[in-house]
Amino acid sequence: MKINFGFSIAELLQRNDKLLIVIKRDAEQFKGYGSGNELPEKMATLGSSLKEMPSNDYYEGEQKLLTNQKAEIRLALENDINDLRNRVRLTYGSKSVEYDIFRFGRIHQLSDNELVQHALHVVKTAEPRLDKLSGRQVTQSLLDSILGNRTLLDDIIDKQSIAMSLRSEKSLERKTLANELYGLISEACDIGKLIWQEKKRSLLHRLCHLWFVEINS
Repeated sequence: MKINFGFSIAELLQRNDKLLIVIKRDAEQFKGYGSGNELPEKMATLGSSLKEMPSNDYYEGEQKLLTNQKAEIRLALENDINDLRNRVRLTYGSKSVEYDIFRFGRIHQLSDNELVQHALHVVKTAEPRLDKLSGRQVTQSLLDSILGNRTLLDDIIDKQSIAMSLRSEKSLERKTLANELYGLISEACDIGKLIWQEKKRSLLHRLCHLWFVEINS
């Protein structure tokens, strides 16, 4: 969704606050056009709601933190798998069938979800061969470390996905509220033009500059 105005939401809120002052001052004139307390109350409520919403920068920061955490966890998991690969290669030889069934490859090219599945595969393949692999110091502790980092990676992938969805959801919510507020401000400006159309042009110009509407006359 796009916003319906060409400036920031922060500036929209600032202009809304200034306009509410004008509406309060000219409340009687606004009532004459069927706009009592309802319009400024909606404007004030929407403005307060937008002010209370964290900015997109906040959600972007939270998402970046999770991305960094995921990178650290992934690196630890890759290191464990590479350690296991080296020990398996020393045990069976890189040309052996036993080594081949582990499907060791360029794990840095795997997606996060693919790495999660690959980690489980190498552990399940290694477990029944621990007696043989123990000669190269492959232990259950190493396999447990792989499984532990696998679980951490799987969890952080879910958290990152949720964070991305939340950021998108809040961005849509923020833009929806901002567009609704902009519509109310535009309505107030239209009424303001009618109230002040008999006044001097200079006064009208200053007032409408505050209301950020263009006067064509």
